[in-house]
Amino acid sequence: MRLVADIGGTNTRLAFVPSGQTQIGETRSYKNAQFSSFNDVIVDFLAGFSEPSELVVAMAGPVVGNRGRLTNLNWVVDGPELSAQYDGVSVRVINDLTALGYAALQLSPDQVMPIVVSAAPATKQRQALVVGIGTGFNVSPVVEAAGQTICPAVEAGHTSMYASISLALDQIEPGLARNFPTVEALFSGRGRRKFLSLMTGQDVLRVTPFIAKQGQAGNEEADAALDTYARLIGVLLSELKIAYLPTNGLFLAGGVARSSLTGDRARICAEWAMRENEYVNIAPSLSIISDDAAALKGCAELKL
Repeated sequence: MRLVADIGGTNTRLAFVPSGQTQIGETRSYKNAQFSSFNDVIVDFLAGFSEPSELVVAMAGPVVGNRGRLTNLNWVVDGPELSAQYDGVSVRVINDLTALGYAALQLSPDQVMPIVVSAAPATKQRQALVVGIGTGFNVSPVVEAAGQTICPAVEAGHTSMYASISLALDQIEPGLARNFPTVEALFSGRGRRKFLSLMTGQDVLRVTPFIAKQGQAGNEEADAALDTYARLIGVLLSELKIAYLPTNGLFLAGGVARSSLTGDRARICAEWAMRENEYVNIAPSLSIISDDAAALKGCAELKL
């Protein structure tokens, strides 16, 4: 029996997966604030059950050498320590976006919200890309061939900003681009707040109220800025699709991505994302991962 877990900033979800299968059993959710460590969550979940033979943990934080630290909570998840504690159980700790990568090509239609529907070419190797825009930014490349899926670890958020986006920013307002030197500096929670603050002249602490008032009188300036932000996400996707050639789909994840592309803003983003490139033209499908349990699906799909 495999135990799969998804540790987010606020909640941790756990479920069992029968050996040799990928079907997730009943999921239980825990509030992180009520526990001092991830191990305490496991102990509570396993009460009355036998110990698993495998454990796959996805977490919202950097993972190096099968050991990760949660970004906004003082939790460390150490694979070797967990293995020793549970009689040598096989343990794999991965980033939560990597988990979504392992899930992406296996998601059912009810787990995604399509923005652009496109037929993928029939090839022996399938490629996709998960783009996570939330507290931070990163991507998870997906390559599937001969029944094996590989999602290599990358750090795309800390690369220098694409020239096309810097140009677009400076066309909006001369000198605006210098406020966003890296990809994550713009495409993240703090990046979106900073962009909206600069565009409206207000000190924006939360973007959600402006999104909720979309189309209402008095919200015109914020609406225009958020429309522009959706366009900039599209420009970013147009660059990423050339860099990673995700012929089998672009998948968006993260709270900033989901909330930025509501209503007509999904169309605005898609128009820019599907722009033709002078040298390489692909038009992959574009979807938002809408199922909160998708990372658990990735943990179930991962071959140890």
